[in-house]
Parts: sequence; C-alpha cells; structure tokens
Amino acid sequence: MQRLPQIREANLSLISAFESHSAYASQFQQRQGKIYFMWDFAMRTEAMFQSILHNYPPPDTPATRRTIPNVPPSAMNDAQRDELEKDAVGRCMLLWTMITDTSPMSGIMFGEMPGQGVDLGDEVRRAAEAVNDVLSQQEQESETAQTSTVG
Repeated sequence: MQRLPQIREANLSLISAFESHSAYASQFQQRQGKIYFMWDFAMRTEAMFQSILHNYPPPDTPATRRTIPNVPPSAMNDAQRDELEKDAVGRCMLLWTMITDTSPMSGIMFGEMPGQGVDLGDEVRRAAEAVNDVLSQQEQESETAQTSTVG
C-alpha cells in the first residue's frame, strides 16, 4: 500500500480535530463518550501505522490478537504484514463511517441517548473526509495497478 504515509497523516489530522473538540477534555478525563472513544480508536490506529512505517511491534488489539504476532513487521511473513496494513486502513474506513453516520446508531453505540448526543462538529467531519479522500486515492491506485497487471 503506497499511500500509508498519507493515510497516516490524514489520521493524525483527525486525531488533532478530536483533541480540538469542545467535549474532548471532559470526555478524556472521564474516559467515556463518543469523542473520547473515536479519538482512542484513531490513536490505536496511529500505533498500527507507527508499527508498519517504523518497524515497531504492533499494538495489542482484539482484532489482530490472534492473527498478528507481537513482533516488528520485518519479522512477520507477508500475510501477517498485509493483515496489519489492511487492519489499519480498515480502521480508518470504519472511523469515517461512524463519523459520517447520520442515523442514531453510532450515538447508541457510544451510550448516547437519542437527541442528547454530542455533535462531532465541522472540524472533525472535514478531517474525516480528508481521510476518506486519501483512502479513495489508495483504492483507485490499487485498481489501476490490478488492471495493468491483468491486461
């Protein structure tokens, strides 16, 4: 995946947007709330990017615990490295989906009562769209590469 550094940068901008949100400080202090949990998810994703890009052991996450060894990517086989990269990118996609979801489902997932949720704000939504834009570019490049090798 050639765009991992760009995807990581977009994820870092999203983390900054969460940290700038007016509800972040209180939710961080209480370790609860939609802003806090999305920020935490993005931070764990950042740890995956650091692992991939800087050859650190990956973070321990439930999704990768049984499939990814706790060793630097250089000590992994190709399938394990690919799994780690796909998981990091997939987490970015999931986060974008949660941020752009206009149904009450994401609020319910974070324990918000209908009509009493925290608005994510324009800065977080813009940062999420920037992540999605880079992901879309990655997907287009992958499709182009597959087409050129097949044809």
